[in-house]
Amino acid sequence: MRSGHLLRGRGTRRRLVPGCTPPQCSFWPSAGLPLLGSDGNNDTAPSVVAGVGFPVHVLAIHAMGMQLLDYLDLEALLALCEEQDRWSFMCVIAPLRLPAATGSPVNPIAIL
Repeated sequence: MRSGHLLRGRGTRRRLVPGCTPPQCSFWPSAGLPLLGSDGNNDTAPSVVAGVGFPVHVLAIHAMGMQLLDYLDLEALLALCEEQDRWSFMCVIAPLRLPAATGSPVNPIAIL
């Protein structure tokens, strides 16, 4: 999901951040989505669930077993797609193999 989050600057903290909300998560299993990626952290801010800072993370990771990719540089991908007038590609993602880790740096590669 491209929200324009990175266009505002990496160090900029905003009170209102675009992203997903729990009701949107309901169609992901039937759509067969293996992962969710965004140029932000995938959750809206402020949270729409009282007492839960990142409800989409909780639902996607813990309840649905999905992988999340946060803070992707989708602006560079957009520029390349526009330059080549191509809008489909293969994405290869290889996380580090860390024992008992809940997160790992990755280097997603779009192959056009």
